[in-house]
This record gives sequence, structure tokens and C-alpha cells, in this order.
Amino acid sequence: MKQFIPHNLPSIGVVLLSSLVALGSPSAFAGSVTLNPGANVQAAVNAAPAGTVFYLNAGTYRMQSVKPKSGDAFSAKGTVVFNGSQVLSFKATGNQYVASAKFDGIAHGSCVSTSPLCNYDQDLFIDNVLQTKATTKENLEAGSWYFDHANNQVYIPTNPEGHTIELGMSTYAFYGSAPNVTISGITVEKYANEAQTGALGGDGPGWANGLGFGWVFENCEARFNHGAGAFVGPGDKIYKTYLHHNGQQGIKATGTNVQIIDDEISFNNQDGFDTGVEGGGGKIMGTNNLLVQSNYIHDNLGMGLWADTNNIYSTYEDNTFVNNENGGLMHEVSYSAVIKNNTFIGNCPHQLVWLESAQILIQNSSNVEVYGNNVTVPATGGNGITIVNQNRGSGEYGSYTATNDYVHNNTITYLGTTGYSGIGDDTTPYQSKNNTFNHNRYILKGGGTTHWYWYRDMTWSMMTQIGKQEGQGSCCQ
Repeated sequence: MKQFIPHNLPSIGVVLLSSLVALGSPSAFAGSVTLNPGANVQAAVNAAPAGTVFYLNAGTYRMQSVKPKSGDAFSAKGTVVFNGSQVLSFKATGNQYVASAKFDGIAHGSCVSTSPLCNYDQDLFIDNVLQTKATTKENLEAGSWYFDHANNQVYIPTNPEGHTIELGMSTYAFYGSAPNVTISGITVEKYANEAQTGALGGDGPGWANGLGFGWVFENCEARFNHGAGAFVGPGDKIYKTYLHHNGQQGIKATGTNVQIIDDEISFNNQDGFDTGVEGGGGKIMGTNNLLVQSNYIHDNLGMGLWADTNNIYSTYEDNTFVNNENGGLMHEVSYSAVIKNNTFIGNCPHQLVWLESAQILIQNSSNVEVYGNNVTVPATGGNGITIVNQNRGSGEYGSYTATNDYVHNNTITYLGTTGYSGIGDDTTPYQSKNNTFNHNRYILKGGGTTHWYWYRDMTWSMMTQIGKQEGQGSCCQ
């Protein structure tokens, strides 16, 4: 059993956890506990009362999975890394190398055709570089690996000498339904958390049963985890946290009063999940009074942020969305939202699918106000600010219909000849109504004449006359 130091017992000094438990003195733990790398963090949590502050000394805490108690706090002293992987030892077999490793049997999520094994939650890293899962051990190429699930064996083509080779094993770093937990300054990496769960937060800190509210993640980092870097639930706040290079997405969120503030979310969906289902910067579902503020969301292999299904009273402000593969921000089959004072640059650079590949997309959502945004559409693809309406039924707060949406006082720059701003509707007769574009400024650096869409493509003149929009808008520098 590893040692730790209870701060409120200075006269005891360094003592064994087993000794304290044997003393039958749980009250002696009240206050704080200091842990060192190699300690059993969960055992320390179990032995301490709720509300304990755990100080973690610098170093790597490998294959730890912690279920806190109510009010617990975990604070890094120096660089602290929770690493969910096991270091593998290989031996040569022919022209390959093999190691024993336990297959956990978990596969969840939808993959693109070029990454058919993305849903298996155990990822392999060589010197912190993700390796590609192969469907057979025959003719493995450099950068790939094969997991023989039936025999619990891992095959690689690369000589392992001098390299660190790690396989994701532990499910979550911090999880559970205890309320008011704080995680501060900790890096979590290489956890085998399945799709739509977080290495930080697990499957959502008890949000389904109304518990687990009020978690705070601050100054943390979540990287190289299989599913999401973090899952935040009711009353949770994630602040100044770096969520990057995760297998499926940076963040998953649901519940009331969620706050996502001053984070960096980038380079997620490394495992190749289907971005039409869930993969990219983050997926947000069923939130009420969501705040997404001052985040830098860039270079995700999917949508930057995707709010999907029954989100209401959402605010997205002062964020920067750059170079996300499938678009910047989408507010879909949801309700009232404010999208203001954000910057969108170069999102969806390789696609132009009707009005759906956009810097800002309002999809079958009502009472959304979009203003003060600076939007730049790349020359190679994408749209500006668009509204799409289709037959999508109704949800918790009424019909999923694009009504009463107001897009105003934005600056939209087109670097190429393509790309739209406006509204499209697949319904007959059109169900969308009372939507307005006005006071927007359009800059056409790449030329082109039909950058507007009001149930059909339009020139500026047609938009202002036939569409009767942008009466106080300006074009076309």
C-alpha cells in the first residue's frame, strides 16, 4: 500500500493508509490528504470522509479510476498525469512483435468506412502517437497494429526497443454521481472510455438520475482518450481546460446550467467516428441555460460544436471557431438561443452540401438570435450563416420548426465564388416562417453573384427585393 500524508495530522507524519483505517479514525481525515504517484487514489477516497481535498504530487498516476465522494476536490501540485493505459512488453515473432493484453470487449459508436474499427475503445500508442487499428495481422504497415481479441494478443510491425508502447485499459479517470466535485490542474490521457462518455466525468456525473451536479473541471487537460475528453452534466463548469486529440470528441454536455468557458477544443475525432452521428469538437444535448463562452474551437475532424435535440436558452458568445472540418456551430432541433460576438474562420473548407455546411447553421430551431459575429467563408467550400427547415417533428418544448429566427448585424466575408447565407426549406408548403436577415454586411473578396438563398439561390438584388430581406444590409465590397 502506498503512502500518503493527511495534512490535518502533522504529528503523525507519513503513515500508511492501512494503518489509519485500522485505527478506526475516519474523522482524522477531515481536511486534506496528499498523495504521491503510485498511490491507490480510490482507496484513499474510500478511507476519507466526503468533502476531502486531495493534493496530488507531481508525476504519473497510471490506470487510476476514481469515484469521488460528495464535495471532494482533487488538485495537482506540479505536473500530474492520470494515464489510463498499460505499458506493454513485446517479443519478436517472425517479422512482427507480440504482447499479451486483455481485450475488454467494448465496441460502441458509428465509424466512417475508412476507420471500420473506430468503435473499439482500446487504443494503442507508440511514443504518444496513436496507431491505426488493422482488421488482420497480416502485412501490418508501420503505424498500424492488430488486436487478436480471442487470444488477448497485440501485434505490431515496429521494433519496440527504445519505444514506449501503451494500450488503453482503464475506463474513466474521474466519474460517478457524487455532487460538487472539483478537479483542478490534472491531465488525463489514454483512457479506454467508450464513445459518448468522458475520461473526465464518465458517462455524465449522474445526470440521468439528477445527481452528480456541480462538478468543476478547471485548468485540466484531456488528450488521447478514446471517447470524449470530458462529459459535463447539470450545474457543471469546465473552465480553462484543453481538450484535444481525443478519439471521438472533445466534450459531451447535457443538463441544466452547464458552463463551458475559456477552453481550447481541438484536433478531436482521431479515431474516425462518423461525424453525421457524433464526432468532432463536441456534442451538446438536452441542455437548459447552457453557456458556451470564450472558447477556442479549432481543427476538429467534424463539427466544431453541435447542439442537437431539446437545447433551450443557450448562449454562445465570444468564441472562436477555426478550420473545423464539417462546420463551425450547429444548433439543431432545439429552441431559444443567442449566438453573439463570435469569430468563425475557414470552417468546412472541403464541403458544400446545400445550406448545411456552414459557419453557423440553425437547423429546425426556433427563436434563435444571431448577431455581432465575424464570419469568413473559405474559398474551397462552406456557407456563411444559414437556416435549414425540414420535417423533423416536435420535441420537449414544441415543434422543431425554423421560426422567429433573427440574423442581424453580422459581417460575412466570402473568400471564393461559392457559399450562401439565408434559408432553405424542404417542406411543402414551407413551414418555416417569421425569419429575418437584416443589417448584415457582406464582403465578396472572391467574387460570385449568388451568395444568398431565400428558398432558392439569389443575387443581392433578388434577396432585397424578392426575398424582402436585408433592407438595411450592405453589400458588396
